[in-house]
Amino acid sequence: MIGGFYKMTITNKRSLIALLLSLVLIVSLFTVGVSATEATTAAGEEVTTAAETETASTESETETDAVDDSAVKEKKTTLIINAIIIGVIILIAVILIIRFRVKLGEFMRSVKSELKKIVWSSKENTRKSFLVVIVVAVVVAVLLWVIDIAFNTGISMLANLFK
Repeated sequence: MIGGFYKMTITNKRSLIALLLSLVLIVSLFTVGVSATEATTAAGEEVTTAAETETASTESETETDAVDDSAVKEKKTTLIINAIIIGVIILIAVILIIRFRVKLGEFMRSVKSELKKIVWSSKENTRKSFLVVIVVAVVVAVLLWVIDIAFNTGISMLANLFK
């Protein structure tokens, strides 16, 4: 495996490095999301004063604490499960990319060559097409509105006839 890495071309090495960096970015963004969720949960808890604590009954405090603890445990469990699922998906993606890197490289090269063959419309042609689409959409909307009014009026007249 290591000897294969040295035999790779510069382009393939760059692609592999870009892939690994993107995976690191995805994992770090997920970590930031988890941290933000935990911070929001901690910030969202209500702060009670000592006087409120003394006046509240012991039973209601115990029930509230139990509900809060179960909600926090449930959120943590959900986050852990999500992290495991995302980790497994990333692992499978990396394994598939490493396994099929030659075919993937050929595919990416063919995509690049096909993208070079695209002939883009001129700015004026794009503007004209855009205006045609807008006009047709407005005409269809007006026709549907008129048909809706006609059917509503017709149904109202039929309802008045049978009253």
